Amino acid sequence: MNPVVLEHLTEQAEKARTEAARLLAEERHNKQKIAQQLATLQHYRQDYVVQLQAQLQQGLAGHLLQNYQRFLASLDAAIQRAEQALTTQQQKVDQQQQHWLQQQRTLASYETLQERQHQAALHQMNQREQKLNDELSIAMYLRNRASQ
Repeated sequence: MNPVVLEHLTEQAEKARTEAARLLAEERHNKQKIAQQLATLQHYRQDYVVQLQAQLQQGLAGHLLQNYQRFLASLDAAIQRAEQALTTQQQKVDQQQQHWLQQQRTLASYETLQERQHQAALHQMNQREQKLNDELSIAMYLRNRASQ
């Protein structure tokens, strides 16, 4: 493969990997935000249950108990939606992780090809150098022998 083309492909693969890493970080950040929202809702629900228990010990009117129950039901629904959103977001993180890994493998492949090309070029250069040294040695030997 042409070294210039391989260099271009490597640069493009590196850009793709960098973009995949950026997107992965974004998806992880989104997951963290959703997890924080879920934790906040769960904490709020727990606090509200504690309040309800305190109110029940003091005696609570029936209509107020229904209000508490409706509010807890709405909190439960919000928690359920947040859990679903967290599951969905985890799937997005997993998909983006796989995409990043694929981009990383592609880049590694191009870098390996570049390294092989570099090693082959060094090998050829060493062979040429060795051939030139051999020719110079033979020429010097023949000159020395002719002068004797």
